[in-house]
Amino acid sequence: MKIPDSQTGYGFIRGLKDINVLPNLPVKKPGPNEILLKIEVAGLCHSDHHILLEQSPLNPDPMVMGHEICGSIAQVGSELEDNENYAIGSRHTIFILNPCAVCIHCKKGRDNLCLEGRFDAFGITLDGGFQEYLLVKNPRALVPIPDGVSYEAAASATDAILTPFHAIMKVRERLGPATKVLVLGAGGLGLNAIQILNVFGCKITCVDKKPEVRDIVKNFGASEFYTDFDDIKDPQETFDLSFDFIGIPESVACSVQYIAAGGKIVMVGMGRLKAVLPIYDLCRREVEVIFNIGGTSVEQAEILQWLKEKKLRPIVETKPMSSLPEYMEKLTKNQLTGRVVFKPKL
Repeated sequence: MKIPDSQTGYGFIRGLKDINVLPNLPVKKPGPNEILLKIEVAGLCHSDHHILLEQSPLNPDPMVMGHEICGSIAQVGSELEDNENYAIGSRHTIFILNPCAVCIHCKKGRDNLCLEGRFDAFGITLDGGFQEYLLVKNPRALVPIPDGVSYEAAASATDAILTPFHAIMKVRERLGPATKVLVLGAGGLGLNAIQILNVFGCKITCVDKKPEVRDIVKNFGASEFYTDFDDIKDPQETFDLSFDFIGIPESVACSVQYIAAGGKIVMVGMGRLKAVLPIYDLCRREVEVIFNIGGTSVEQAEILQWLKEKKLRPIVETKPMSSLPEYMEKLTKNQLTGRVVFKPKL
């Protein structure tokens, strides 16, 4: 396979609020312990919209975006040529961070909190997957895709499934057929959360303002669906768990209103930077509030195995990468269901 010298990418340019075409990007050659990944698909996430809005000084200018990445190995450095784990053509997902493996968090198996990796993230502080080839300097960032799992499904494992999976596994001891669970938000993460919770037999109630997702939510295992927080028919303070995939003051208030004494509110969505919590009320009822970010590379590998075993059926639509600007606009208008992944035109 002939590897080109240049490529087209899509991403961030400081001062511009839209995703931009980045032409004539170099295709970098791998160093001794580096890998060149041919991008097969890369997914679009709400975080991509936030990157464009927030214009963080941590974002390089310009920067190729896209952190939900799947690909096949196109070329390896001299030190990896005989390593069977990185064979040419082998299929891998990318763990969003570049875990250092030596900080206190990595040593405890919490590489999603890596002290180095949080400043070294694909599509966030490093070039990401919205291009044709990606240079991976740290082989630890590669998580292999099992046989029988498509690139499209595997892309969801990097964030859209990983994030809710990580949050749900934090309260795994609470999950079961007698557990009442409130899921707020049925976007890509919320829909996957419902599927995961259904594996444990939980009784699930979902709230999302999009009536068109009702059938999907019910098919994935929710017993009740509402389009407004005020429509919930269950008595207040009766849910064992509440997963908030929205993260706005109204959704936080809903969780507080419906969580039972001794229950747990699990925060995942970050729709707003701040919300108010009634400390006395939560203390009185011994309600725990748990915050989350991403998931670990071990969890990502576990999710890929779940996909192989058909425990999960992520909703994924595949589009050409040239249509990214169109779909970014749809994302900002909340017009997407599930996940959309983009395939380079090679």
